[in-house]
Amino acid sequence: MKKNRLLGIIFFLALLAAWGFFYSRSGNASIELFPKRTFEIFPLNDSAVGGFSTSEVQAADTLLTASVTLRSGKAFTYAGVGFNLKSMNNRPVEPLDLTQFDSMEVHVASKRMNSVKLRVLTDDPVYSRNGDYPTLRVLEKSVPSAAYLLMGGSKERFAVTKFALNEFKVPEWWLSEQGLEEDDGKKYLDRSVFFEVTSGSSTLRGIPDDIEIRYARFWSNNEKQKEILYVVLGVIVLGFVVYLLTTSVASRRSYAKKLDA
Repeated sequence: MKKNRLLGIIFFLALLAAWGFFYSRSGNASIELFPKRTFEIFPLNDSAVGGFSTSEVQAADTLLTASVTLRSGKAFTYAGVGFNLKSMNNRPVEPLDLTQFDSMEVHVASKRMNSVKLRVLTDDPVYSRNGDYPTLRVLEKSVPSAAYLLMGGSKERFAVTKFALNEFKVPEWWLSEQGLEEDDGKKYLDRSVFFEVTSGSSTLRGIPDDIEIRYARFWSNNEKQKEILYVVLGVIVLGFVVYLLTTSVASRRSYAKKLDA
């Protein structure tokens, strides 16, 4: 009985060690866009969709600046800076699978505009045609920039925003261009091609403005995976407690029978 009990304890310790191994591998996942410059950076404007806006990009060690000017000619004008998610560390790669992350963090400032738009463009297997830029599915999220904070009395130059990736939404103008009456709920974040920071609200046409980026990253703390691991740990501990109680009762009965004999 003692031998079996010892084997049970060893088995429990082995399960505990395996749990610890998997838990250690469930740490935070993160990929930094800037200032690490993981992906190719390029000036972004609406010329690909028939617009006339302009953007000039300057990248220093700790600051990325897009000097933009919006021009008339399109209903939805934009300009800013883009990150080519198919060019990692100066090498061509497959579209980035953003489903491995659940959150985003950006530190942005602006000269005049109150907010900037963050956009993820994905390769939609239905509507995108051979990676042609105007046909990529657009996901947008508006975040405040420094001008908004300054108006609110804050002395902080950069607006720091953290949000869940599921807050990216398909804009109505994109749905309209595809002939869709409502959002079909699809995002294809596993086929992400570009990430963009573009002009937001209060951007005046014909008036130069600046978008500054100090930090940007996709990240995940793997909370769901950790929750599952905690449940597994609870099952292991509960199973071990039940095993100890069962073997203890069996041991007492065996001892009692020896006394009766």
